[in-house]
Amino acid sequence: MRSWAEGALALVVLVGLGAALLLFSGETLGEGSTATTAPITVDPDAAVRGEIIANRTGCLACHTINGTPGSGPTWRGLAGSSRPLQSGEVVTADDVYLTNSIVAPGSEVVAGFDNLMLPDYGETLTEQEVGDLVEYIKSLAS
Repeated sequence: MRSWAEGALALVVLVGLGAALLLFSGETLGEGSTATTAPITVDPDAAVRGEIIANRTGCLACHTINGTPGSGPTWRGLAGSSRPLQSGEVVTADDVYLTNSIVAPGSEVVAGFDNLMLPDYGETLTEQEVGDLVEYIKSLAS
């Protein structure tokens, strides 16, 4: 028959292995992180133009750049992060997602927010302006 010390040692080894797997698996805990998960490269000239466009078009009336939510999600740390949507899906805020969020904002609404964004930015902004806005958002990733 095994002693209680051997049983306790086996339990400690199991807990230690479980903790190691959890810590080194790369998986997040909870409902998902908004931390940047994808590498972000930014065109600095386009980002400057994007900041001007964001101010001119009123984007910053709803979206903050300091990390606090407004009536829309903050842009601080947005690019490259995981975004839980109202649909229950979780997406990565890559260039495609960011572009789509500007030109078709009702198609992927972030959980916890209402679909308040004007739907016509895809018609009123040029492709270049949308790209510049995306670069500006990406410049706020960290």
